[in-house]
Amino acid sequence: MKNQFKKLLPYIGILGLIMFLFGNSTISTKAEPDIVKMTGLLQQEKSMHIEDWSVYARERMKGIATESEFNHEVEKLKKISPDFQWKKEGDKQSWKASATFEHVENGLVESINLMTTHGKSNQVTYIIYEVKGSVWKKDYAPFLKTPFQKRIHDIFRGNPSIFSCVKGHFSDTIDKVLPLEITRLLDLFQAKEIEHVKEQNFISVTGHTNVFKQSLTSEHMNLQLALRTEGLGGKTSFTVGTPIITFEY
Repeated sequence: MKNQFKKLLPYIGILGLIMFLFGNSTISTKAEPDIVKMTGLLQQEKSMHIEDWSVYARERMKGIATESEFNHEVEKLKKISPDFQWKKEGDKQSWKASATFEHVENGLVESINLMTTHGKSNQVTYIIYEVKGSVWKKDYAPFLKTPFQKRIHDIFRGNPSIFSCVKGHFSDTIDKVLPLEITRLLDLFQAKEIEHVKEQNFISVTGHTNVFKQSLTSEHMNLQLALRTEGLGGKTSFTVGTPIITFEY
């Protein structure tokens, strides 16, 4: 299992749907969401600048076997999200309804996706809710503590798995080797390394930290870090995620 995971690890960002292989995780009740903790720690490092961030909630649903039942669920979602713009598409193999709402005042973008795929032997439905933004702003934290949590309660039937990710770059060039920078980030998140993938200009590490409570896999992995550099003296970008990275990097 570890060897297989190590081979897949560099591609987790590209293949974000790998998360569907994991079962739902329980969300622990806490005042401060993981994304707020994550951005707060990263902002302590003055050389690190956030470019994009995302919070992604996902739950597997049961009880949708027909297109009529799918449409009924879509109508329920529309009622609790009247400001969203909806569209629907589908064929014999799948149905999908998606909606977006952009907050003009602060740049936040919310999206909801309901997807059903069906075949001869099984049928799977997932509901996904995402909030994303660019440069982190102070007024995002109140939204993620209250309106976001209310949206989660309204949209999902149980406890969805939640994935938080931040992407950015270093303002100065990094003349040190990447493993030293990864160690510094592990220390920042008070994390213990579990596995890593290292290349000349790229490094990805998974670990465990008590800063975040939700975890995946038997090793209790709940943190993934990735650094990529253009070479000695060139631009270096970072990606941080809990429990895993869902951004492409």
